[in-house]
Order: sequence, then structure tokens, then C-alpha cells
Amino acid sequence: MNKSVNDILWMNLLKSNGIFLDEKNIALLRNISRIKALKKDMFFLQEGEKSTEIGFIIKGVFRSYYIDKSGNDVTKYFYSEGDILFSYAAYLSQKESMYCIQALEDSEILVVKISDFEKIVEGNYQLLLFYKKMIDKVLVIKEEHAISFKLLDSVKRYKQFLDTYPSLEERVKQCHIAYYLGITPVSLSRIRRKLNINK
Repeated sequence: MNKSVNDILWMNLLKSNGIFLDEKNIALLRNISRIKALKKDMFFLQEGEKSTEIGFIIKGVFRSYYIDKSGNDVTKYFYSEGDILFSYAAYLSQKESMYCIQALEDSEILVVKISDFEKIVEGNYQLLLFYKKMIDKVLVIKEEHAISFKLLDSVKRYKQFLDTYPSLEERVKQCHIAYYLGITPVSLSRIRRKLNINK
């Protein structure tokens, strides 16, 4: 049987996360998903919107960010190939998202309505395990990032960023990395010089 482009994209995404699903479950995902292209700077989710869809990144880089009380653009997290996009807090609370999710490159994602996803996951052990693994990955990164502000200095936070996002250093703006780390771009440049990292 010839596999569709959608099937192949799902298989590659699952493989990148070390997840195995049989053809039946891949077909279930295919039937509720669509391929969506987003140009650089386009939004998957904007502040004030309800979180009704999940995006699975096939190609590209995204960031979540918010504007603080002083008008600063604060990057919270980065997402790249194999990652999941949606506001988990907004979805659980059924409130509007407090931040934006924006493409930093021309990107391609598989989009699924959360309501459709919940229907096929219910009572399906394989899909529940897949969903849990994807959510756990996001939650671990978020917790490690939050703890880093209490336990690590800016140099160690930068090194943690390089470990957590090994492919992103050359793909995103230094100002986004700096604000993710809670420092200024000037401070980041100083750290990079100290570590002899050139760009």
C-alpha cells in the first residue's frame, strides 16, 4: 500500500521521538490532521486566543513569548523539529493564552484539533502513551528552565540552553536567546566571547 505524504510525515515525527505506532493508529492521526505551512514571523497562537489546536513540528523553529509590563519581548521557550506546539495551561483552564507562539523560520507543521485528538486517544493505550511522552518532554524542559533561574548563573544557563537546544544556536536571533536566559544581548555577547563562541 502506498503511504501518503501525511503518513510519511507522521512516521518521521514519531521516529524522531523514539515512538512506535502501528499503521492503524497512524491512520487515525492522518485522518484528523492537516499539513500547514507558516512563513517566518507568522503565529501558530496569539495572546488572547483560545488553545484549540495542537501543532507537531515537521520543519522549522518556533518560540513562545509574551510582552511584559515594561513592553519587553520575553522569549519563554523554543520548539523545533519533532516538538509539540500548544498552550497546555490555556487548554486545561479553558482560558485565553497569555503568550504567543511564533515561527522563527519558514515552517511546516501537522495540525490537529484538540477535540478530535481527544476522541481518538480515549481508551487507546498506544496513542495515550504517545500523547504523554510528547507532553512530558515539554514539561521537563519547562521545569528545568524555571529551576535554572534559581540554581544557575547566566553562564551555566547558557550552557544548559546549548545542551537543551543543540541545533538552535545558529537558527535564532541572539536577542531571543538572551531574553530566554534572562539577560541582555550585550551580556550574552560577553558570555559567548568568554566561552570563545563566535558567530
